[in-house]
Amino acid sequence: MLKTLDVVIVKEPKISAKLLCEYAESSAVRRNSILKSCKIKEPAVVAISQRYNQAQEFISDCLERSFDFIEILKTYAEDLRKESKKTSGKKADNMLLCAEALEKFCKMEKMAQRVFGKYIINNSSHIKGQKIKINGVDISIRPEIMLSIDGGLTPVGFIKLCFNKTKEVKSSIAQGIAAIGRLYFCEIKKEDFKPENCFVIDVFANKIYIAPKNDKRILDGYRACCIEIADRWGKI
Repeated sequence: MLKTLDVVIVKEPKISAKLLCEYAESSAVRRNSILKSCKIKEPAVVAISQRYNQAQEFISDCLERSFDFIEILKTYAEDLRKESKKTSGKKADNMLLCAEALEKFCKMEKMAQRVFGKYIINNSSHIKGQKIKINGVDISIRPEIMLSIDGGLTPVGFIKLCFNKTKEVKSSIAQGIAAIGRLYFCEIKKEDFKPENCFVIDVFANKIYIAPKNDKRILDGYRACCIEIADRWGKI
């Protein structure tokens, strides 16, 4: 018997940091579409959001071990391409997308060493439930990598990986994600990270962004959006 995947209705307002940043810059029509996708969880949409999970894990594990392991990502990519030929459908498609993401990240080896070489890197992709409530809306923010100093004892920042093959992440969106992540660690974890230690990587574009030095105006805009989201949630 085929397994039936049901649509899930999210009762309380909840949105990812990335979608909140997109919401803030979107038209009324696009805003409505974003909220619908957040409240009415279609199985196909959920699957799309998880298509790069393997790439996230491989990259996070690799950086945690050593920058010398980045070349191994090419081997992982080759394995995924071979494995995709043994299956079909969305599973095969996702393997190929993850393989391409790993190959793209390999091109960032020198850049990654230059920017992150001074940190102790810890894989945090397994940590769930990282969210902050803003004006009645739960904002999920889950950095895959934590950055530390002092032998890994003192956390000082984070890295959030973004995967979008068809469209480069706008700098304002990436910086917004970094700002929300910094806010999360400040208010929830009581860690006051410096903006220059809060990173977002657009893997396919091979670009690294940091949180803005002055984020008050940006965060105030997101807070206003959350008021609107909370008000509209029950009407969707």
